Amino acid sequence: MAQYNNAVLSLTKTETPDPYVTYSAATRQFYLTFTAGDRVELWRADSLPNFHDHPDKHVIWRPPPDTEHSNDLWAPELHCLRGRWYVYYAACHPKHGNKSHRMFVLAGPPADQDPTTGSWEFVGPIRGMGQHQWAIDGTVIELHGQLYFVYSGWPFDNPNESDLLQHLFILRLSDPVTAASDPVEICRPDEPFERVGDHGINEGPQYLASPDNSWIGIVYSCSGSWTNEYKMNCLRWTGGDPLRPDSWQKSMKPLIKNGPHGNGPWGPGHGSFMHIGDDIVGIYHATDRPDDGWGNRKARMQRVVFTPEGPWMGDGVGELTTSMSAFVGNEHHQAEGGNNKKHGHGIKGFLKRIKDEL
Repeated sequence: MAQYNNAVLSLTKTETPDPYVTYSAATRQFYLTFTAGDRVELWRADSLPNFHDHPDKHVIWRPPPDTEHSNDLWAPELHCLRGRWYVYYAACHPKHGNKSHRMFVLAGPPADQDPTTGSWEFVGPIRGMGQHQWAIDGTVIELHGQLYFVYSGWPFDNPNESDLLQHLFILRLSDPVTAASDPVEICRPDEPFERVGDHGINEGPQYLASPDNSWIGIVYSCSGSWTNEYKMNCLRWTGGDPLRPDSWQKSMKPLIKNGPHGNGPWGPGHGSFMHIGDDIVGIYHATDRPDDGWGNRKARMQRVVFTPEGPWMGDGVGELTTSMSAFVGNEHHQAEGGNNKKHGHGIKGFLKRIKDEL
């Protein structure tokens, strides 16, 4: 009986922390962005494997000096929403450092144009979103046609001075750049696997849904990104009002952590997810060595399958391969508690006929 293929493929040969990948049906191109520090950079490729050897690199935004958004640009995300491209990113003021990190938005060209070549404008913070709270890692999700903004922030009772705790918050949007509600806390690091030393961290929220939408939720990163114990966990949306904390159910077992083989890559975190035909892949960063800290965080790709309990990525990070045939492997997968499923229109066909599959 064939088993889940947990092979891990490196998508980039250089550091690309906090990778976010999206695909445009209009341009038939993939786009990758990541934390570059002093700029927002987009890479373009006509297939995911081409990000490794043949990325087409573009800097779409470099902030002016000495502003509230000039330093430490973190975790940009490229979203196509309501007919236009947007980038959401965190940044801080050079004179005030990390405690001044807030979320900002860039508005780009229309959705049918290439975001690497179109013009971009600085919108500023999300309109109507309070600026008293430290905030990073913002993402936009859509539930029943309504847009929501989810981010990692310091607790409400210490919104601008805490560097030990990060919680997850959600607010409703009236459009891609305007808040329509106050933020609500939906997750806090109260499990041992979400903590490292004195730090309790929930960050990097990302939308994930099963192919049939029977499971919808958020995957977030936890523990310390500077350690090899970084990992990702799930927060399931139970179907109620997303602005109610009881509409979200935390998993008691991480979705992905270090693999049992002890060979790395290490510290899987800050991932994004793509539906590819019948398959789903998680694209996360992980380091080459267990003591790399914030160094050598490269984008890696690994399958996600769904069981009756929700998403599953095996027992952790799989064995790293540079072989496309090893990654494609056998397209019959079995997850714990799940049934064999042939992904005949998934990874294999996708990698061979990338533009015909989407």
